[in-house]
Amino acid sequence: MKFLKTTFISSITLAFILGGSLGAKADSVLESISAYLDHSVKIKLYGIDFVLKDSEGNKLEAINYNGSTYLPLRSVAEAAGMPVKWDEDNRTASLGIESRQLNNYTDTSFVDINISGEWRPSYITDVKKIYSNSYMGVLFETSPTDNKNFKDIISMKTQEIKKHSKIIEIKEMNVGDLKGTFIDYEEPDSRSKVIFLESNNSKEYFTVEVFISKNKYSDANKDAFDKVISTFRKQK
Repeated sequence: MKFLKTTFISSITLAFILGGSLGAKADSVLESISAYLDHSVKIKLYGIDFVLKDSEGNKLEAINYNGSTYLPLRSVAEAAGMPVKWDEDNRTASLGIESRQLNNYTDTSFVDINISGEWRPSYITDVKKIYSNSYMGVLFETSPTDNKNFKDIISMKTQEIKKHSKIIEIKEMNVGDLKGTFIDYEEPDSRSKVIFLESNNSKEYFTVEVFISKNKYSDANKDAFDKVISTFRKQK
């Protein structure tokens, strides 16, 4: 399974300059420091000169403190396409999208799942989507049965997996009112958990698979499939 690589900003330190009032709750956690506005720092975004500004359009400058350069978090993150949300009560800045919805639709069905906001698209059609980060992701597909019955499809899929992978577990599993077969298997470079779901019409079936790079599979992400499949919905 190939994994979509992502790029992270790591050459500078981002400071929590979010704009707006600090509020009374911040008084007990603020510490006075001596720092410098560094007017010499220039920013390029995707190779183009970029000027840091606050929400009102005022120019912002980089800050130098103890040899490190600090930039305003919201200005940099949003310019790079990453939304920022500030929770004043908990003094917490949240970067990126917590989750996103994937939809597959045909003439006879409309299904969707919710996935991690960290995953990015690597393949998208109306009925098949692959989203991933550098080591983990999901495949979501609606496939035609081509006049085969569902048991024959499961048998064929199982044999395909066995050719190149070690099967850990196979079991019957229902999702809502849809019957399905769950397969947990190990490839040379990844751990995958997939379910094939029988539609309530004979024209198609659904596939939901979560794959994780083998060297990254751990207690922290082993329930990723369960989280995704729990969001599966069939609209029609």
